[in-house]
Amino acid sequence: MKHGSTLGRPAASSKLLTKETILNVALPIVQEGGVKALSFRLLAKQLGVTAMAVTYHCGNKKQLIGDLVEIAFAGIMDNLAKGEGAENIRAILVPYCERALQNANLLRAVLDDSSLMSSDLQAITTALTRDLRGLVDDEQTALNVLVDYTHGFVLSATVGDESSLTIKEYVKGLDWILKSHISN
Repeated sequence: MKHGSTLGRPAASSKLLTKETILNVALPIVQEGGVKALSFRLLAKQLGVTAMAVTYHCGNKKQLIGDLVEIAFAGIMDNLAKGEGAENIRAILVPYCERALQNANLLRAVLDDSSLMSSDLQAITTALTRDLRGLVDDEQTALNVLVDYTHGFVLSATVGDESSLTIKEYVKGLDWILKSHISN
């Protein structure tokens, strides 16, 4: 045995690893490269810790992605001023679309596995369902049209590097749907 070496567990790191720190490093990785780009080894390397330390704080990859979805869409309904009818539907969907455009890779993960849907995302669906009540004959179909349009727009706008689709184009289409199919 070499003199000066110690056996056992290494000394504690000078920086404290937290789940919040891991999530803050993980979110831009997923936003840029998708969930397949995210690995515990990559996170560990970027944080200067072991992959096991990341696992200890975050659980498995599905739990980590679920936590990222929670962060990405947190508080999306918090600043919603209660309007009426189509106005309120627009007030819900435009901020959601903006956030979904920033987090399209997490949206893809949710669309692949609905168990990743956060409580904030569920609140959007609940609010839309409530606001469609009495405005249309078939609330479920109207909800499906709005959700499909929004998700289709986000996926189309983020599929390539050079998309020219912006939130302005989304709003034009949304306003057409609301005007044509939903009465106030």
